[in-house]
Amino acid sequence: MRSFTSKVLVVSHCLLNKSVRWWQEGKSLERNIGLANEIIQYALRYNVGLIQMPCPEFTFCGNPRPSRTKDDYERLWGFREHCERLAKDVAEQIRNLVTMSKKPRIYIVAVVGIRRSPSCAVNSAIALRNGILNQSEKGIFIEFLEHELRSCCQIMPLFLEYDFDNPAEAIVKLEELT
Repeated sequence: MRSFTSKVLVVSHCLLNKSVRWWQEGKSLERNIGLANEIIQYALRYNVGLIQMPCPEFTFCGNPRPSRTKDDYERLWGFREHCERLAKDVAEQIRNLVTMSKKPRIYIVAVVGIRRSPSCAVNSAIALRNGILNQSEKGIFIEFLEHELRSCCQIMPLFLEYDFDNPAEAIVKLEELT
């Protein structure tokens, strides 16, 4: 009997629903509606399932909301706790998928965050630190999610960033994993 593994990609909410993104006045409407076609095409091409994480910024602030950096969100009362609660829920969902799946086994290909996002950046959140603009931090939600997966679930999938300005970069990395 042959073993079968089902591959799953865990994605930031706005990859499947761009309407929750911070609305950028002056940008094309397509930037703020629909979904990231490249992610769907990848999933269809490689038969990969998708799990959509919640958007911490939208579920806390709604839309429209002002443009904020990571440090702005860190100062927003209750936002860190909100991200921590969401991260615990997502980590538990991932843990259950991985540990409770026998036939087929579920394998998490990657967790895909969003470049420059104050919440979902993997290594490019924009923050002002000691008067210096820093663009190399993790987003608040991703920090909590990594911590939860490592400490509570003993699961550490690969984390990648999707850049709406250069979607091919993430897709190339995902194809290397598939």
